[in-house]
Amino acid sequence: MWERFSSYDTSVDEAEFARLIEDNFVSASMERGTQRNFIEKIGEVARVPIKIEFLSGVLADHESARGHHVFSCPGDHFDMVARSYPGMLWWLTENGLNMDVRPHLLDRFATRLNELEALPPQKRGFAFEAFLDSMFAVAGLSPRKSFRIVGEQIDGSFELEGNTYLVEAKWQDAPIGARDLRSFAGAVRSKSEWTRGLFVSNSGFSEDGLTNFRQGGDLRILCLSGADLRDIFAYKLNLVAMLQMKIRRAGETGLAYVPVKDLMNLK
Repeated sequence: MWERFSSYDTSVDEAEFARLIEDNFVSASMERGTQRNFIEKIGEVARVPIKIEFLSGVLADHESARGHHVFSCPGDHFDMVARSYPGMLWWLTENGLNMDVRPHLLDRFATRLNELEALPPQKRGFAFEAFLDSMFAVAGLSPRKSFRIVGEQIDGSFELEGNTYLVEAKWQDAPIGARDLRSFAGAVRSKSEWTRGLFVSNSGFSEDGLTNFRQGGDLRILCLSGADLRDIFAYKLNLVAMLQMKIRRAGETGLAYVPVKDLMNLK
């Protein structure tokens, strides 16, 4: 909804965010002042006041030439100010509004993915699921965290193009083979006809496994590797666009896995 809003950094729940931002309102005359003065005034005069936790020092560097009137929800104004500064984002925590210049979100995802390498195997598996959930949320895919149904553990799900995608997340040393692919594909086929699957493996997928899996037919899952994720982050690619390209290529070729490098002709 806003170009510079960081859902990745926001820690308040949806109800609190709606109360302070989406359902809130500001109507006030703003005197001449700095962008910091402007943001602080917005927080003070909003129908539901918004506390300030941190505002970047660059917001106090320049003073506006004249006053003006604001008439909208607070998020529109926070985003307008953030767009005036390269790399600036805004977000909410329990302590209030934050506005600061941050590294590109995909760079931060790349750093977090590398940090997972140092975790013990059991903690790493849960952390990888949480990492993917955050990534899907930022991409606007309405993810659901891992859940259990009768006799089955699902690592998560998201929505894309009218289909529900179940997520299988694996972080292990060896590439994923045909057995794991068939097991996940079977779990997907046991659901509704609009259910699909995304198998995410940090170690990738073996060539033999993909070949043997392809011979089974009825392709309803896509594969995403750790190398794919790193390419998406490094080249600042759009995750949804990459998934859509994988969907189309799977429909054209019957291949569950086509590397992002090949889809984008990256070197």
